[in-house]
Amino acid sequence: MPQPFYPSDLSDAEWEKIAPLLPPEKALGNKRSVNFREVVNAIFYRADNGIKWRAMPADFPAWETVYSYYRKWLKQGIWEAINGALLQEVRQQSGRHKQPSLGLIDSQSVKQAQKGGEEIGVDGNKKVKGRKRHWGVDVMGWVLGCFVGPANQADVKAAPAALVPALETYDRLEKVLGDYSYQSETLAQQVKEAYGCVLEVVERQGKGFVPEAFRWVVERTFAWLDNARVLCRDYEKLPENHEGMIYVVYAFGGAKL
Repeated sequence: MPQPFYPSDLSDAEWEKIAPLLPPEKALGNKRSVNFREVVNAIFYRADNGIKWRAMPADFPAWETVYSYYRKWLKQGIWEAINGALLQEVRQQSGRHKQPSLGLIDSQSVKQAQKGGEEIGVDGNKKVKGRKRHWGVDVMGWVLGCFVGPANQADVKAAPAALVPALETYDRLEKVLGDYSYQSETLAQQVKEAYGCVLEVVERQGKGFVPEAFRWVVERTFAWLDNARVLCRDYEKLPENHEGMIYVVYAFGGAKL
């Protein structure tokens, strides 16, 4: 394997973190002809640089092949699983328990660049036409679960789609903090009864810009994700493709740590 050519290419040590988390080669049938490392490098290249699938550099596998594996692994939950495995590794490296006990939930509206995409709406508060990203993160800013829907969908309505994957994966979660947009006795009761987790709404302290304890971390997550050009806007026709790219960006970041 030659030395990495693009800044987004994985080194040997980074590839060793990702490789065991990908589907193994089938015991029967034709041998795999595609280099998985180059497929992953191509997907990370797109996430980092925000290119069109069809603009994939020629030294990577064909864009159709790369996109096919991206979609296949998205449907199989591979990207989510990679993110979860790296999350636990990073937490342990920092001296924390591999599973979080405190989570944070928030949303961010993002402009739609793709005409004719599915599930598009207008966020009347932010004056943004596009989609809204909902996610739960731990106190280090790692994504525990995410959901992408229309920008006009209320946070409290979309919260279960982002919370349930996190609560089912990380059974150590005891409390999730959110802002006033998650104020709902019904939702809080359902979360408590089903998962034994407290959904707590944090009131703003003071006027102007005052960082909220713990919750500032989820705001930093917004900034982290915007560093990946593919997430600066929503370029995907399908909302699940945008959702998958969030996990890809975190898998890329986790492999580099």
